[in-house]
Formats: sequence, C-alpha cells, structure tokens
Amino acid sequence: MIKEYLNKRFFSFLILIFCSGSSLAMTLPIMSLYLLNEVHADKDQLGNFFTFSAISGVVVTQIIARFSDSKLSRRDLMILGYVAGAMMALTYIFFPSYGIIVTVGVLFSSLSMVATPQVFALAREYALLKYGDALMFTSYIRAVFSLAWVMTPPIAYTIFVDFGSRFTFMVAAFIFLTGSVVACFTMPKALFKTGSVHDFESAPSSSIGYLIDRERESDAGAENGNAASAKPADHGTSEPVENETKRSGGLFKLLKSGNFVSIAFLFLAFMLLWCCNSAYLISMPIFVTKESAITGAFVETDRLPGIMMGLAALLEIPVMIFCGRLAKTTGLKTLIIICALFGCSFYLCLSFVTASAWSLLAMQVLNAIFIGILASLGMVYMQELLPKFPGQATTLYNNSVNTGGIISGYLVSKALNYGGSATVFNVGVVFTALALILLFFVRKVKVE
Repeated sequence: MIKEYLNKRFFSFLILIFCSGSSLAMTLPIMSLYLLNEVHADKDQLGNFFTFSAISGVVVTQIIARFSDSKLSRRDLMILGYVAGAMMALTYIFFPSYGIIVTVGVLFSSLSMVATPQVFALAREYALLKYGDALMFTSYIRAVFSLAWVMTPPIAYTIFVDFGSRFTFMVAAFIFLTGSVVACFTMPKALFKTGSVHDFESAPSSSIGYLIDRERESDAGAENGNAASAKPADHGTSEPVENETKRSGGLFKLLKSGNFVSIAFLFLAFMLLWCCNSAYLISMPIFVTKESAITGAFVETDRLPGIMMGLAALLEIPVMIFCGRLAKTTGLKTLIIICALFGCSFYLCLSFVTASAWSLLAMQVLNAIFIGILASLGMVYMQELLPKFPGQATTLYNNSVNTGGIISGYLVSKALNYGGSATVFNVGVVFTALALILLFFVRKVKVE
C-alpha cells in the first residue's frame, strides 16, 4: 500500500517530520544536565526554566494562532519554527547564561514548536487532496516521527557525553536548518484551510505519545470544526455543525446539568498525570547521572537516560495501537484508570526499587503503558464527555496538559531542594494516586 505514496512530496514530508522529531529529541532530554553542568543553574532556576518554557509555549502559540488563519501559510510557519529552533540551539551554544537562556532561548524554543503540527497538518491536507484519504498517509508520517524519538535520545546522550553540549546543540541546529531548507524548496505555499495552530499546541512533555496525540486530535478537530475560525465540516448529516462560540450558552447548560463534576475531575486527573510525566522527564537525567549509584550498568550511566527515553518511546507505539482497538470493548474509563494504575506503579518502583540499569529499563514498560494510554485516549475521553463541543473538549484537555507542565517546573525545583529526585518520584506516587481516586468519580462514556 505504501507504493502509491512513493513520490518526492512523500519523501519530503518524511524528511521534515524526522527533522522535527529528532531535533526535539536531541535537545529536550539533555536540558536538565546542560543547565546544571554548563549554565550552573541552581535547582530553583532549573524548575523556573521549565515553568517559563511551558507558559511561553502557551502564550506564543496563542499569539501565532491569532494571526495564522489568514495571514501565514503552513510552509511559512514550518520555516519559522525550524529557523527559531536553530536560533535556540545557537543561543545555548554561544550564550550559556541563565538570564539569556530563560528569555531569548525560551522564546526561540516556543517558536520552534510551531513546525511539527504544521508538517502533520499539511501532510493531511495534501493526502486528502491527492488520494482522498489521509489515514494511511499520516500513519506513515507518525511512524517516522516515532522512529526519530526512538533513535535520537540515545544518540543525543552519546554526543553529549563524548563531545559536550556545544556539539550536541550544533547537531540540533543543523537538523533544524535542514528542515527549513526542505520546507522552503519542497512544500507548497498553501494558505490555511481549516483550524489553527492552537489546535496543536506545543508539548510540555517530550513523550512521543503526547506529541502524536496532538496530531491525532488536530485531525479530529479539523474534521469536526473545533477551531473557532474553522468552517463546519459536512459529514452527510441533515443538520450542519454549529459554531461552538455561538453555542457557549448551551455548553454552560450542559456543564450545569450534571456533567460538570465529571469534567472537572477528569481535568484535574489529567493535570496531575501530565504533571508527573513532565516532572519525571526533567528530574530523571539528574537522578540517573548525579544522585544514584546505578548497579549492573552495561553502559556508562551518563548514557543511560537516553536509552531509557528511547526504549519508552519504542514501547509506547504498540501500546497506543492496541489500546485504540481495545477502547470500544473495554471502555475509556477503564483504560484511563488502568493508565493511572500503571503510572502509580511506575513511580512506586522508582521510589522504592533499588536502582540498577536493568531495573530502570524494565520500569519503562510501566511508563510506556502509562503514557501510551494517556496520550492516545485522554483527549478522546474528554471529547466523549462533551460530544457536542469537541473544540471545548480539546481546549480543556490541552489546558490540563499545559497546567501540568507549568506545575511540574515548580514541583521539581522544590522537590530537588528538599530531598532530590527521589522526592519527585514520591510526589508522583501521591499525584497518580489522587488522579486514580478522581477518575472513579468520572462518568462512563460509550465509544461509538
């Protein structure tokens, strides 16, 4: 089936999405160690950096969304994102000052997040126009994005250990610039048709599952008119889809009628779960390389975080595929509860199991199930609770993720000062347990 897609444009999309995934996976996993070792940031500054990054990502994305619908093409936004990513990497190389990094670096980082959703969105538009269906085409694009996250973190840590942070960021800058050149010379300058960039907001988590989830829900949102500026999609029904802005009163009535508790508890549960994941990704490299005496290491401990991240990304792929098929028979609520159980088990193991290379790698099975289910079904659950308001559901879910990312930076800074990374994992146990309790009060929904 892939043979029908073999053309220059298809390979251009593959190159672009690989650049997006690998550049992100080259920089995010090493940021904690870079800030501590090269910038000499203290633990409070470390947490503040990630908090400011999450806030900046939301603000910058919303500003771009306001002007993107009719002003900029997807290609232009790709180029903007890739060039900003290169500038971010160069800022880290030549200006290892905390003040510059937390301002200029964070701004460029936020702008760089624009590129990935535009690649996915333009690939979808192209596939619909050329083939009449985007499912398989975008599936191949997602697969390459996943491959980038499987391969790149181990490579990033190898370069970081052997050649230092400067060379690591040079490689990242080269990848970003490669993406900008490919986008400039191979992508059409087509204006936005539906949706906007805020449908695909930047991820506070470096999890591949989280980013793939953003693309999946952007597709769903475009088809259901989830953006305020999007034209209603025609699904062959006798009644057209209404603009959600005009139905805000209806949404208020819906929340007031008895769904409010379920939606509020689900929002809080997702916020806690994503907060735990973001805090883990920030603190895990510090825990492995600086705080723990890792036993039975078959590689240098400085390289182990990259292997752990790559393995988790690899295991998330079959989890997302399997739980997507299982949702109709098992139910969304059951699967999300299972997700929280695996998350709680993961942080319990991190807190109490003796740290060895093999045990940390084995724990990635728990982590992959946790994030794989959360990323692939979290948005769907929120949308099923608000079936008439997919855009509002998208916004609520995205806000829960963003809020979790913002809280995680503060959590990490305080936890590291109090008792090290182990405290982060202990808080992870508490937060996932609280999320689990909240989920039991969320209404069941039936997946059609």
